[in-house]
Amino acid sequence: MKNIGLIEDNESLRAVFTAYFNASSTFDVVFSAGDIKDALQIKDAVPQILLLDVDLPSGSGIDAIPLLQQNFPGTKIIILSSLKDANLTKQAIQNGAWGYLLKTSSLDYINESLMRIDDEGRPFSPETISHLFKQTTAAPQETSLTKRELEIVRLMSEGKLNKLVADELCISHFTVNQHLKHIYKKLNVNSKPELVAWYLSYAR
Repeated sequence: MKNIGLIEDNESLRAVFTAYFNASSTFDVVFSAGDIKDALQIKDAVPQILLLDVDLPSGSGIDAIPLLQQNFPGTKIIILSSLKDANLTKQAIQNGAWGYLLKTSSLDYINESLMRIDDEGRPFSPETISHLFKQTTAAPQETSLTKRELEIVRLMSEGKLNKLVADELCISHFTVNQHLKHIYKKLNVNSKPELVAWYLSYAR
């Protein structure tokens, strides 16, 4: 059972998501708040996953990601919004979001996407994955990464799991993990969101 926090200002939607996840055998909503300032007052619950709207009464959820990470250390923050602007997707990842899901996606799709987090999956709706494709078409600049390492980072930035990266490159899952260790060390990053943020900046 994974604990979920929810920040959504639409009370009806908040109730729908809360009821849906609480009815599942996989997730449990430990808190739901209508705004960022309300969520920051919560000290007795640290969710493993935080679903965060963008357009909130006290400001942008994307801008608040670093502050929420301080308040909920170790929590994976997933944007859940009706806004599907490519710049918002990019900014969310750069600010530390683990994924970007759209409210127009079915509840089953959202549920399945969140379940893949255990395998280091990064939840994206198809439209927001396409935003990452669009942001990574420019010719890259100089980097210390090898061609194979760059291929791995590019595939990771598209939301692919380690196993899918291995299959696409015809290498083992172990080899992908070894490459990632070297990549993290070279770039001085500690997580996949940081890695994707670096690539988005590098390839623009």
